[in-house]
Amino acid sequence: MRIAFIGAGSIFTPLALYTVAKSDVLADAEVYLIDVDAGRLKFIEAVGRKIGKVFKKELKIWTFQDIRELENFGIDYAVISVEKERYERWRLDFKIPHKYGIKQVLGENGGIGGLSHTLRIVPLVLSIAGVIEDINRDAHTFIYSNPEPRVTYALINYTGLKNVYGLCTGYLERKESLAALLKVEEDGIALTAAGLNHFTWLKELSVKGEDGYPALHEALKRNPSFEPLSRLLYRTYGLLPSPSDNHVGEYLSFAWDLIPEEKKGLKWIERTRKEGEDVRRLLRLFLRGLVPKFAFNRFVKFPDVAMNVVEGLEGREKLQEAINVPNRDYIDLPGGTIVEVPAEVSPKGVKPLRVELPREALVPLRVQAEIQRLSAEAAVEGSVEKVIKAVLLDPVVHDAEAGLRVMAELMEAHLDMLPQFDGGDVEEIRGFIHR
Repeated sequence: MRIAFIGAGSIFTPLALYTVAKSDVLADAEVYLIDVDAGRLKFIEAVGRKIGKVFKKELKIWTFQDIRELENFGIDYAVISVEKERYERWRLDFKIPHKYGIKQVLGENGGIGGLSHTLRIVPLVLSIAGVIEDINRDAHTFIYSNPEPRVTYALINYTGLKNVYGLCTGYLERKESLAALLKVEEDGIALTAAGLNHFTWLKELSVKGEDGYPALHEALKRNPSFEPLSRLLYRTYGLLPSPSDNHVGEYLSFAWDLIPEEKKGLKWIERTRKEGEDVRRLLRLFLRGLVPKFAFNRFVKFPDVAMNVVEGLEGREKLQEAINVPNRDYIDLPGGTIVEVPAEVSPKGVKPLRVELPREALVPLRVQAEIQRLSAEAAVEGSVEKVIKAVLLDPVVHDAEAGLRVMAELMEAHLDMLPQFDGGDVEEIRGFIHR
């Protein structure tokens, strides 16, 4: 069993290595860590070896700075969690639209910022996917890189890889917030959610084996400040969205004013950056032996989602509560849309399950399904026409001219990461509305 972590410097990797170390099913896995940053690669290798020592399960680790080196090893599973200049670029994706009055909550996965992010991350991931395809087109490939469903769409439709899945920890974050709200342990919460990544609806909620919606209803009465946007959507549709206000808010025109300042915009970007630094600081303490085993166990309280799926494929059958796959009538959305649904995972493969959602709850998802398709295809094809359509379809864009000027300015700022576009394309978008 050969598992490659591409972008191994990501904060996802320590959790994955811990999951491998604790799993009997993954006991013989060969772990390949790949990262272009030599410093981060050395650090994550040290973390992996320390995990093996502390939990008495020596991990078989190899490190590489170029994925092409794996041609002599082979790959059965690949986990992609790459980014380039994440925070510098993300700040631009938020600040430039905001300058023109376009109020996007985060600008990472939805809105014009999400489109900009898509255009530059898709070529990067496709270049990696091409190498994986050359090594083993049957390799199960898991996508953590955001905007995750758009990247997944591109790989499924523009490569020969046969087993591509998008993964996200959002459903675990929703469990965490509900456990605090309902004052129960997280393992006492089960849910059936479906929709699009970062915008699903909890069709079923179970708390200690019983219907959890009555308890949720009462808890929301007692806690009027809990996630204003989610509260509004719950009152409107009778279903709670997931994973949280600021993620769901990326896709709705009225979200900005409902979400507190500390959970949106530059403050959230900075908070996310600091959380990553805090994780690495804790890992440095762990390497020095200053974090006890029990404390590390609490830090990594959830299994890594990708390794959880691998365990299922390798023999420990399980229900994966959220996985992103092309729609094959799992939800009443267009076929081929990357939807997030539960799935049964076994050595026979991944079997997504159908979830019925109310018709009206599907309406905002239908708009985003089209934006998902347009933005992913634009990113691969270098299509100005599809970029313009995605901009003008987005609910967060309040003004057509402002939206197109923003898109042109963003593309100009990121042109060094947009090999599929050039300066002429930027000017075509900028002048489109005045033709």
